[in-house]
Amino acid sequence: MSQEARNDDEWDDGPEARRSSLQFPVVGIGASAGGMAAALQLFEHLPDAPDMAFVVVLHLSPEHESHAAPILQRATGMPVVQVTQAEAIQINHVYVIAPALHLAMDDGKLIVETQDHPRGRPVAVDLFFRALAQTHQERAVAVILSGTGSDGALGLGDVKAQGGVSIAQLPAEAEYPGMPAAAIATGQVDFVLPAAEIPAKLAALWENAQAIELPDSRSIGLRTKEPPSGEAAQRAEAALDEVVAILASRTGNNFRHYKRGTVLRRLERRMQVTRQQNIADYRDYLESHPQETAQLLQDMLISVTSFFRDPESYGALEEEVHTLLFRRLAADSQLRAWVVGCATGEEAYSLAMLLNEGAPQAASRSAIQIFASDIDDRALALARAGVYPEAIAADVSAPRLGQFFHYEDGAYRIRKALREQVLFARHNVLRDPPFSRLDLIACRNLLIYLERDLQAEVLEIFHFALKPGGLLFLGSAESADLLDSRFTVVDKKHRIYRANAILLPRGDLLPL
Repeated sequence: MSQEARNDDEWDDGPEARRSSLQFPVVGIGASAGGMAAALQLFEHLPDAPDMAFVVVLHLSPEHESHAAPILQRATGMPVVQVTQAEAIQINHVYVIAPALHLAMDDGKLIVETQDHPRGRPVAVDLFFRALAQTHQERAVAVILSGTGSDGALGLGDVKAQGGVSIAQLPAEAEYPGMPAAAIATGQVDFVLPAAEIPAKLAALWENAQAIELPDSRSIGLRTKEPPSGEAAQRAEAALDEVVAILASRTGNNFRHYKRGTVLRRLERRMQVTRQQNIADYRDYLESHPQETAQLLQDMLISVTSFFRDPESYGALEEEVHTLLFRRLAADSQLRAWVVGCATGEEAYSLAMLLNEGAPQAASRSAIQIFASDIDDRALALARAGVYPEAIAADVSAPRLGQFFHYEDGAYRIRKALREQVLFARHNVLRDPPFSRLDLIACRNLLIYLERDLQAEVLEIFHFALKPGGLLFLGSAESADLLDSRFTVVDKKHRIYRANAILLPRGDLLPL
């Protein structure tokens, strides 16, 4: 984990890592049926000046005037504001979304937009949690209270990926346990508590956050203390190396070549959750609590994923797939694709849907084969099951939901025909032999976490695996420029590249 030879761009932790100007936590509270009673319990146990801001998103009928703000005002000394227009977020204030409005965020402001075309199923909490995570990152706290359905379950992944913390009401005490239970089932919830105990946890998290001390780096997270110096800095660096070594020895996954900023941000989140104030304390905690190893690994592996993430990029890929892949594919050939770092499978299934839609009508199901790989066994199990919360309706169009999913018991299940086209496998792209003779590779938001030398190595692997003319689809903050002799830009904005054939000295093509 040496600090030498690190460029500024190596500290970036992803395409959505934008710092908020607010210096206090923003707590998003999502609820539905029975949620008002739970929210009242929560606010009744909060002090009048908890040094945070709160945004409450309830499933309210747009046809009726909301009385949520005045009701909540009875339970707290903080000003409660019903948001009907753009509002600057202030510390020790509570904001409630108005009916028929979609709530988003832009740094220190709440932005409201009219829902001209209501969605088929409630997704207001998910959409807000995503905006909260992207804008406030480590300052974001997501809370799920009583409600039916699964709204909020997907957005928790974004909050966790950006370093925030998530809390769910104890389902056994919730009037309607559907929302908290769905959130807990994702594995993304850090704490499960009765509503009345959530305020004390919020206070403890904020107190600990302000005391966290990390090795020297650019300012990250909620931390306000100065980094250690002198001998203390050397001890902190040694402890950091030991944490990475413990994780490698227990899991077989080595994160020494991940960017320093990424590792520190992930560690800071675990220090938040376990209430450790410096790296040495966390190392000792990790050594004495073997169960923390799995939690740390999950945080290190966490990726922001959803169906058709960056829809414009998928639209551009769809056009290229039709013009560059299927047209040059022999009639009896199989189109082979590889999704690297597939996490819980959304991207692999998105690609499968896109390929099926672009395939010639005469093509059989077996004409498409997608390999999807990851090193996270838990995520792979979810991907293989192919069952997703109903909130994916925010990302998947109604025609696609009807064609490629079954709706059952409040969730969407991938149809068998599509599921059989995707082979999920545990595979480490940095260590295991790659798949080969591929027409398309999708690797989105993995390279950004790796140091530059390793990025170039992975790109070499991708070039070897692709047929000449095959497509490489990267994330919005990534590029193949490190190997510009191996790849030609097809669409720079949407990060689509074509693999070049390699010429031998005498002019022959190098077979791949």
